[in-house]
Amino acid sequence: MRRTEAVTRISLPAAVAGAPFMVFLAYPLPIPLVPAISADLGVGIADLQLAVGGYPLGLGAALLAGGVLSDRFGGARVWVLSTLGFALCSLGSAISGSASELIAWRVGQGVAGAAMLACSLSLVSTAIAAHHRARLMAWWGAAIGAGLSVGPLLAAASVELGRWRPAFLIVAVIGLLAATAGTLTLPLHRPPASASTGKLDVVGTLALALGLGALILAVNRASAGGAAPAALTLLAIAVTLLVGFAILQRRRRYPMVDVSLLRGRGYRTGLVAGTVLAASMLSLIVLFGAYIQDVLKLTPMEVALWFLPWSLLAFFVALSAARLSRTLSIRVRLIAGLVLCAVGLLLLLPIGAGTSPVWLLPGFLIGGAGVGLTNPALAAAAVAGIPPERSGMAAGAANTARQLGNAIGIAGLAALAQWAAGRAAAASARAGESAEVIGNIARGELGGALALVPAARQDGIRALYDSAQTTGIHAAIAVAALIAVVGLLAVAWMSRAGAELDAVTADPPYAPRHGDGATLGAPVDELSVTSMSMPVPAKDK
Repeated sequence: MRRTEAVTRISLPAAVAGAPFMVFLAYPLPIPLVPAISADLGVGIADLQLAVGGYPLGLGAALLAGGVLSDRFGGARVWVLSTLGFALCSLGSAISGSASELIAWRVGQGVAGAAMLACSLSLVSTAIAAHHRARLMAWWGAAIGAGLSVGPLLAAASVELGRWRPAFLIVAVIGLLAATAGTLTLPLHRPPASASTGKLDVVGTLALALGLGALILAVNRASAGGAAPAALTLLAIAVTLLVGFAILQRRRRYPMVDVSLLRGRGYRTGLVAGTVLAASMLSLIVLFGAYIQDVLKLTPMEVALWFLPWSLLAFFVALSAARLSRTLSIRVRLIAGLVLCAVGLLLLLPIGAGTSPVWLLPGFLIGGAGVGLTNPALAAAAVAGIPPERSGMAAGAANTARQLGNAIGIAGLAALAQWAAGRAAAASARAGESAEVIGNIARGELGGALALVPAARQDGIRALYDSAQTTGIHAAIAVAALIAVVGLLAVAWMSRAGAELDAVTADPPYAPRHGDGATLGAPVDELSVTSMSMPVPAKDK
């Protein structure tokens, strides 16, 4: 018995931290691999856009369903099954023979990753004793930074070997090992019937998935230019499906999103803060990596190494969140983290074609610290004051907001950068330059632009390309920083009277739920938090 409890004391924290590590390890994986995938599968780079965007689409579409399944069948059980599915989809990505197969497997990988994330936060609230939760939240946030650090390095190493498939194979092996370890060590008990009130809403899940997909495709179409009717049609479909989803949830006996969750000011604030972080810093960093590889002419490995300070600082700051939570409230950490993100973004504005990557370090370091400070606070806000039987749903909704913000942020900032680059290229181009050349430059297709001009003019086209892309990334950085500033002001205003976020720790005073097994400690801390409908007063110390 003691041996079983000792194993569980290790396996539960490993599951909590392992999910975000694997999910965010796979998140940026195809970005450095796109040129190699394009050459291997014989498709254009533009055709592989959804190989990157399909992953957050799957995440955003399935996080709510993952939360409901976690509440109904137990976080540990669903964690193991979703991790196995993640491994299988990673293997499918590695053996894909066409772009459509790769995109389909990436969407599936995102769906499985969604359930993993929802279950990992659910386990914190249901199977971890309260006085250990702050430390586990810190590990959860640090694991995101670790995944974002290792993912680009893994992809870059794969590119250096001249192949892209080994990167996905390694992720598949990691997922398979994790699922096996979880099967052997996690308490896979089903929760009692009284706690299993959730019911998977298939119609709602499909409406949400298709609505989010249509919305992301609408933004992507708009960024391609010249496709206004298609973009507007997709936008109309997205609005119809998402409004229909909202109406369905209000009428369901067991909704995927219980609207009573939104009564908590702290929970609402966490939703806004997570969406803002995802739509600003986390979205811009994806575009920025492509820019410095393209315009500064860095190799994928060099890009990964230059981004390492950003991701490592995010990791170590998140790791210290347990100590910070004893002195800084969730509110303070959310606001301070968004301030650092905004400052870090602004420090990236001097970037240009002749800029040394050394000048990017201040922005990387400050922005990384902001991400590291914010991520654990977001995880804490997602379950602060939430009853254990609704922790999976609450975590799923919070992560859905983040993934939607990230997917829309990437597509929106890319559309803005493309528009600004096109305007700059048209204004700076020599008289008589064809619209086709300008269009290729705006879309980031230098090879296509060079193919349309004689060799004597290609150096001028390259200079025009670098200048236009720099204008585009400047516009994206400025808007991302603006999103962060407006978001932090909104968070400061929304959280001004939120008792959940004023406490110096996020651990809610709920006893562990039966069914998810042993806990990491005995007594529950006596903390002042807010429940779903009314304040819970703190006990006297």
